[in-house]
Amino acid sequence: MSTPVPAILPLSLLEAVQNIDTPADDGLGALEHELASKRLGLSPTVAAQVKRYRERAEDDSPLDYDEALAVFRLVGRRPDAELVYADAGRRAARWAARQQGAATRGMGKVVPGRFGLAVRLGAAGGLARRWLLADLRRADVLARCEMTDSLAFEARPDGAGCQFYTAALGELLRLVGKVEGAMVHEACRGRGDARCIWRAARAEGYD
Repeated sequence: MSTPVPAILPLSLLEAVQNIDTPADDGLGALEHELASKRLGLSPTVAAQVKRYRERAEDDSPLDYDEALAVFRLVGRRPDAELVYADAGRRAARWAARQQGAATRGMGKVVPGRFGLAVRLGAAGGLARRWLLADLRRADVLARCEMTDSLAFEARPDGAGCQFYTAALGELLRLVGKVEGAMVHEACRGRGDARCIWRAARAEGYD
């Protein structure tokens, strides 16, 4: 693939690595140098890349697909890859949600009932396609996303990388769609299915 990739995607991954690799404030400051040499997220190389990707994201300057894929693969080699992917997905969704236009946000708040929900889901879908490269659309089951290929799957063909999209889509629906629930990954190429499919499910008792 040669699709330009929003810088927020690799940025969210490296920020998640930094977050997970940062030790708790337990008074062991003397070990900081030793930890930095063992934990990728504490390295100056990652810090420099985070700074670069953040500047690219703020300037809305996309990256080459292969460069973004390399970051997804870097995370995919970690034993805690699924945890990092999920953390990164939520970060990317929060960034995407902040890009929502004021007019659309306001309309979603004032339009009542199902019409308001339709506006909010439409906005979430547009943000997902623009910033997450994920085809999230309204459906009879509330919302649905179908992907035959993705950065996450190329990085981890076993499907572990799909945690990125599971977390990102769920967070985006919560923030923009105002839907409390989760994205259920009901079909996965990593499990032998023809495509990855996510379906939105409301939290039990949510009205």
